[in-house]
Amino acid sequence: MAKKILNVGCGESTYGTDRIDFIKTPTSTKIVDANKPLPYNDNYFDEIYANCVLEHLKNLGIFADECYRVLKHGGKLYIHTDHAGYLPFFILNTHEHNKFLDSQYRGGFQYGHEKGGDWHYHLFVASHLHGLFKRFRSRKVSYTYGGRNQLFRLVLRILPRRLGAIGITLEAVK
Repeated sequence: MAKKILNVGCGESTYGTDRIDFIKTPTSTKIVDANKPLPYNDNYFDEIYANCVLEHLKNLGIFADECYRVLKHGGKLYIHTDHAGYLPFFILNTHEHNKFLDSQYRGGFQYGHEKGGDWHYHLFVASHLHGLFKRFRSRKVSYTYGGRNQLFRLVLRILPRRLGAIGITLEAVK
């Protein structure tokens, strides 16, 4: 039997058997507000994938509980989001979170993100993710490093305490 995979906030991604977003996108299979209970039965999915979604949600507790509810025992949860410890957010005026997002989306925001509006409500560190998804029996956090050029990426990697990590990923098992 094929695995059932929920892609939350799919955008244009084709990953997953069920692809949901808060508005219709070219690849979404259903329009769903992830701040509310998910329209799926208990223990339905083998995997839940949410890339760059968590920071947009107002109701994190509801989302975490719903992920736990619809994921099968032994199912995997993959969450990738913004890392609150990313040093350029704090020291570079051009990298303040809203301005940094503007620089990344020079062609305009997609899927209802209005230019100049900050639709990001949260930034995360590892303890936030561990606490939010504490019901899951296994949790592992990793970090991603970015940058527009090799030198900047290298400098970010050698900063202490993961201050150069722009993204944080949680992989968990129910």
